[in-house]
Amino acid sequence: LEQEIKIDIPGTGIAFVTPLSSIGGKRQLRFLTEDRGFEKEEESSLKGTDYELLVVIANQGYTDVIMDAARKANATGGTVIHAKGTGMEKAEKFLGVSLAQEKEMIFMVTKTKDKNGIMQSIMKEAGIGSKAGAIVFSLPVTETAGMRLIEKNEDD
Repeated sequence: LEQEIKIDIPGTGIAFVTPLSSIGGKRQLRFLTEDRGFEKEEESSLKGTDYELLVVIANQGYTDVIMDAARKANATGGTVIHAKGTGMEKAEKFLGVSLAQEKEMIFMVTKTKDKNGIMQSIMKEAGIGSKAGAIVFSLPVTETAGMRLIEKNEDD
């Protein structure tokens, strides 16, 4: 990735790997592995990864509030995807709050040591009880590309 699409140059994006715990069927597995063959194996619990993928799901229009809160806790950037929620009635009853169907998903790759602070800042500024209605969770990241500046700043 770094050689072919110059992903290590600032502003060209990042790439990361996160473990897949399951897949929806053999056709999807063949498609994703490009028919390279695949052996099912048990993967041990990941501990000590350097990076985490934070996934924030919030009501539409609150990305700036969420990113401002995240940046206060050392986040550097993110990717926003427009989404639409379904099955909101059950979630509203469970959470006790009204939920908008139009959503935004914000993905941020961050250093594991910064994860808790970023998550807490987001929940404080834009959590489920606010108009943003954000929820946030994280997934381990096993490899990255395009994070050279963040890694360089860590070394300094």
